[in-house]
Amino acid sequence: MDWVVEHPFTTALFLVIFVVGIFTGTVLGHGIPASMQNTWGTGPQKIFEGKWWTIFTMVFFCNDAFMLYGVILAGVPILAMAESRLGTFTTMAVYWIVQLVIWLLVAVIFRFLMVRGIAPGPEVYPLTDIGLSVGLFGVIGVLVVALNRSPEAARHWQTIALEAGVPLYLVLKWILMPEWLADTGHWLALIIGLVIGLLFLSL
Repeated sequence: MDWVVEHPFTTALFLVIFVVGIFTGTVLGHGIPASMQNTWGTGPQKIFEGKWWTIFTMVFFCNDAFMLYGVILAGVPILAMAESRLGTFTTMAVYWIVQLVIWLLVAVIFRFLMVRGIAPGPEVYPLTDIGLSVGLFGVIGVLVVALNRSPEAARHWQTIALEAGVPLYLVLKWILMPEWLADTGHWLALIIGLVIGLLFLSL
């Protein structure tokens, strides 16, 4: 119970994701029903169709059980670490700012490329995606800066794991399971998070 009280944002975010997983059936390995995904779970593309709320609700959906349990196992300890280090308000603010700004930016860029015929089309550059990862990578960027500015954490295993493990994951993800929209969003979010940390953690 103490852990829940100390990490309210982490608890609330992943609790909602798990409950949504129950309703969509992804907890049991099913895919998201097409009607539900179309209304609530599909991201940037729907902005151009007037469904602005999906830029928020897409965070709480997962494609399948593998994704659901993967984001819980990886996301909970990272977000909880950030919440402990940065505080609940800062973690929550960074998460949502990065999530919204990056997805809006990426959606507009990819739409611009496709309209101009520069990109091959949605088969290669899909304008839809779901999940919490973009905001999470933004938080990781800020967390890395915070850990490096803590004298006792200069060579701490958490710092080393994040600095080495996250870029390695992103490279392997791009090689083994390329998703142009998601991969672009992840890298941009990590960079923006680092910039936010460098600019504001010194204030």
